Amino acid sequence: MRLLTFVSCAILVSSAFTKETMVKVEGNQFVLDGQTYLIKGANYWQGMNLGAVESAGGNRTRLNEELDQLKAMGINNLRIMASSEGPDDQPYRMRPSLQPAPGKYNEDIFEGLDYFMNEIGKRNMTAVLTLSNFWHWSGGFSQYINWITNETIPYPVTDWDTFTTWTRRFYTNPDIREKANKLYKAHIRKVQTRRNKFNGKLYTEDPTVFSWQIANEPQLGPKDWYDEIAAFIKQGAPHQLVSSGCESKVDKEDFLNAHSSKHIDYATSHCWVENWGYYNASDPSKKSLKKAKTYAKDFISTRTEWANEINKPIVLEEFGMARDAWRKPNDPEYKYDPATPTSHKDDYYKGIFKQIEHLAHQGRHSGANFWAYGGLGRSTDKPNQYNMTWLGDPPHEPKGWYSVYNDDTTVQVIKDFTKKLQK
Repeated sequence: MRLLTFVSCAILVSSAFTKETMVKVEGNQFVLDGQTYLIKGANYWQGMNLGAVESAGGNRTRLNEELDQLKAMGINNLRIMASSEGPDDQPYRMRPSLQPAPGKYNEDIFEGLDYFMNEIGKRNMTAVLTLSNFWHWSGGFSQYINWITNETIPYPVTDWDTFTTWTRRFYTNPDIREKANKLYKAHIRKVQTRRNKFNGKLYTEDPTVFSWQIANEPQLGPKDWYDEIAAFIKQGAPHQLVSSGCESKVDKEDFLNAHSSKHIDYATSHCWVENWGYYNASDPSKKSLKKAKTYAKDFISTRTEWANEINKPIVLEEFGMARDAWRKPNDPEYKYDPATPTSHKDDYYKGIFKQIEHLAHQGRHSGANFWAYGGLGRSTDKPNQYNMTWLGDPPHEPKGWYSVYNDDTTVQVIKDFTKKLQK
């Protein structure tokens, strides 16, 4: 009985302590221990799977080395997947999945998440835990729809519009919304109520959790749906932040739908110049790069203004650029070769970082996460036993498209940014 009392007291003390050391929002700023907290971040979506044991496709030795590399770069925040849905025989997926069937979990992958969170905590980093995905590469909304309707997922090999319309039913079709979101909410609570196997902390009491993110890139999500899910997340984790994961690419109305809820603590934005047609990586002229930089600057400026109007912090949590395909425009593989230089990427990153630094020092912006860290991986690596190659590029995209490797010249650009943002 005395031992139980001691354990209970320890948990209470831990809970009180973590509430005081969690990142908070004051106006349009993040605050930690009374000081402004700026995001010097990376996307590292594969962290959960790399943290798993080797028999489950993980590589903890590599994970720890890459976390040390990120720490040395000045990175303090990692955006990861804290969800993936099976079954594992489906194409374009993270494998093994965390949830191969509704309510059924792969404990090896869950412990991979535990391991990852414990390790970044040791390095004084925080994490954005992304709880689902509009896109198919982790299962996400389309897999939830498949589970309740048994309809075949129209994977977007070429036709993204059909997939988007089909998947938006997750929140636009009342019957699907009710049933699919019930499964989705069950997953949210499953993660929130988990106790980390390596440090004993409840996820809702762990200051390493920077925010719970509704999903990766919901497409034109309804305002009432964002509010419903954000309220549900906040109910389970009242002392931690909640974010939408919205790209904020469409217009101001979409931005406000995603960020007006009182339960959503800050705004997010993603900027993809090549994917959206503002950059051609194979164009040897300087016109394409100039166009990309101009678009990105205007995009960041506009979204910053929108966030300031609603008095919430904003983070540019995704941006990237390909390697110098323009050097050999007739070689389709050169773009993805790890040996291909990154001069355009470095120039583009510098422009974005300079703008973020300027806005942050004015108190108008709260930082950025580049996409994405591939670390020690290479596009030429042999896949593991689950046919996975863990890079910064998700399973549905060409290997090496946007990955930042540990020996890229881009690493120094990132280091320079994190140092300047500290001042």
